[in-house]
Amino acid sequence: MNTIFKQLRTDTGYLLSSLPIAIPAFVITIAGFAAGLGTAVIWIGVPILAATLYAMRGLATAGRLQLAAVLGQPVPAPHYRHTDKTGLRRFLSPIADGQSWLNLLWGLVNFPLAITGFVVALTMWAATLASLTYPLYSWIIRGATGEADGIEHATRWLGWGDSYLAVSTLAVLGGLVLAALLPLLLRLFALTQASLGRALLASLSEADTPHHEIRSAVTEAEVVRIQERLTTV
Repeated sequence: MNTIFKQLRTDTGYLLSSLPIAIPAFVITIAGFAAGLGTAVIWIGVPILAATLYAMRGLATAGRLQLAAVLGQPVPAPHYRHTDKTGLRRFLSPIADGQSWLNLLWGLVNFPLAITGFVVALTMWAATLASLTYPLYSWIIRGATGEADGIEHATRWLGWGDSYLAVSTLAVLGGLVLAALLPLLLRLFALTQASLGRALLASLSEADTPHHEIRSAVTEAEVVRIQERLTTV
């Protein structure tokens, strides 16, 4: 039982805290990639893309640090392409790095999952707690408005009548059902989002791919060519 509550707390925390990371990641991905691609023809977009990829590294690190508790295993840090060059060539090095582009892809596809997970976690917790504590506050609402809240229609259909006891009993029973579903549903959403995060944020880690050549999106020669063109503009 303690394990279930611990995992539920972990999954809830992950689903609620991943959205504040997903929002800036999505904004940077869309704005940076669009600006960089739109001005790449005049080469101004190339350093914009590099700056976007650099910015996403920090957000990707924040997203990666959340995954271990949800997945139950350490998530290896990725390998970023390093260069001995200095100046502009060093600044443009993320363009030749496969993991940097995967970070950008994560910023795009993680956003809808983060929104969905946040809404589901918040809604399920609110509905569960509201149902389980219904007998404690419903009488206040009835006294203030002079009206019932609609649950009595269900209790009449069940043949229980429309007494406060019948309505409260049905609400609590519904809360117990939601409480039983809560760990399973949140676990499903958390695992889905975390698994995608691991696939994109750690797929090119040192442990997974020892040959750094497959981590490059373009060759070093292409980076040099881009730098030479920028210096001649």
